[in-house]
Amino acid sequence: MAKGYILHMYDPTTCGGRILDGAPNRRTNGTSIARMGDRVSCGKDGNIYRIVGGIGWIKTDGRLVAGSLHSFSSCPCNAKIIPQITVQAYDSLSESRMFSPVVATTPSTVVSSHLSPVVSRAALLPVPVFAKSRERGTGNTDAGKQQEPHTNFAEMGLFRAAPAADAAIDFDAPQHAQTAKKKPPAPEDISKPKKRSALYKWLNGNHEEIQYQAAVAAAASASRAQTATAGAGVLEQVAGRFATYGTWAVQGTEIAAGGVGASVAGFLVGMMPGKLNEGEQDFIDRMRLAQMREAPSRVRFTWEDSSNGHPVPHGYHTPPGKDMVRVRKMEWDRRYEAYTFATEEEKSVTIIWTPDHSDVNTPSNTGNQTPPRLSGAIPVDPLPDDSRIATTTTPAPDEKSFADYILILPVSDIPPIYIYLNADHKYHVAPRGTPPLPAFPDAKTAKKRTPVKGGGTLRSRWKDSKGRIFEWDSQHGTVEMYDRSGRNHLGEFDPVSGEQTKPADPTRRVEK
Repeated sequence: MAKGYILHMYDPTTCGGRILDGAPNRRTNGTSIARMGDRVSCGKDGNIYRIVGGIGWIKTDGRLVAGSLHSFSSCPCNAKIIPQITVQAYDSLSESRMFSPVVATTPSTVVSSHLSPVVSRAALLPVPVFAKSRERGTGNTDAGKQQEPHTNFAEMGLFRAAPAADAAIDFDAPQHAQTAKKKPPAPEDISKPKKRSALYKWLNGNHEEIQYQAAVAAAASASRAQTATAGAGVLEQVAGRFATYGTWAVQGTEIAAGGVGASVAGFLVGMMPGKLNEGEQDFIDRMRLAQMREAPSRVRFTWEDSSNGHPVPHGYHTPPGKDMVRVRKMEWDRRYEAYTFATEEEKSVTIIWTPDHSDVNTPSNTGNQTPPRLSGAIPVDPLPDDSRIATTTTPAPDEKSFADYILILPVSDIPPIYIYLNADHKYHVAPRGTPPLPAFPDAKTAKKRTPVKGGGTLRSRWKDSKGRIFEWDSQHGTVEMYDRSGRNHLGEFDPVSGEQTKPADPTRRVEK
């Protein structure tokens, strides 16, 4: 009896073609299983044809599964199909069956009583996924039906991008922020130890030289990391227990442009499910994941605004058809001397990672962002029945936007990481030009007084020659104007054009 293999999407043909379709709800290691009637290209004439024949006793989605012993292309070449995934094997029931494709009218069931043991084991394999709930037992990779905490899936971390220059130049930023931004010493600035005799080293050890070499290595590492993240926002972890070594940063087009009203890349959620090189059948292993462009995951996350206007993470169970996450590799970038990946949304953000540590403690008080709230477990809910999945950052009201990726890092000791960037939630950096408010050129920086909504930071403030008070609205990129007493709100204004964007609000007032 000959051994055959179940065919999959992207499997090549002997004439240079390729299978173009597959079952959306049945996959092996994330790749869709091919069926009789699925499209296949011809490598000779470039036209599209169909798969002829299928395994008569294996069926999925109401169609016969394509097998290497039973299926071929309907192109003029009658090309055979070469299996690339050899996980699911089957035995032919007879030599005649090898050369007699089963027609569509042949009665079939999912598994017949005379199915060989090899096929029986293959047919029962679960669809491997990137992440699943631990509430689903071994062999079960179905999506959840009820609310669960994120801890059922993996350790997670919430990160915030802190603009590189914000805290260091604010008029009244906390002193610890100023200190944190100081450049670490260069390797050549570290004093060399005194030269010691061999007898001294024999009696007292060589610890001075060892400490010097360690300090030089640490300084070089910090210097490389700062070079890699220059002009970018270093990611600060604000919640969760997921973390990797090295330094992460984001560089967006708005951040790079700077200037008045420049947007800051907001928040990021990171998740690293499973164990390193885990061989469980329920999960897609690293080697296979690195070959994929998309991978199924039974949980995906978004950032949403709470009733108080704070960004909060929210997870959703994602069944087949709504579960595919883009898989991308981080590549070496000479511009940053680090590994990078540029997101594929309309407004791209570059994610930077270097194994070196910047040796900079990013201050939590940047004065520009409302911190994300994580009171406890992040809820993971079933998707509403009428939800459509969008991969853009501007979904329709009835769509869920998942601007998420699975990143493959270039090091073997860090597993693939799921990230979701908060591309929709924008915060605007207080202007730092000369003058800072072009529409009000005589406005000068003043001491901050008013807390940002949600607390934790104070609004940037300016005063003009008439004593009028201007305060920065980081959500809209505008200024709120008050009279010199602070008791009378005069309206909201564009800081560049001077156009009034909102009328005066008699209920608003600030401290003088």
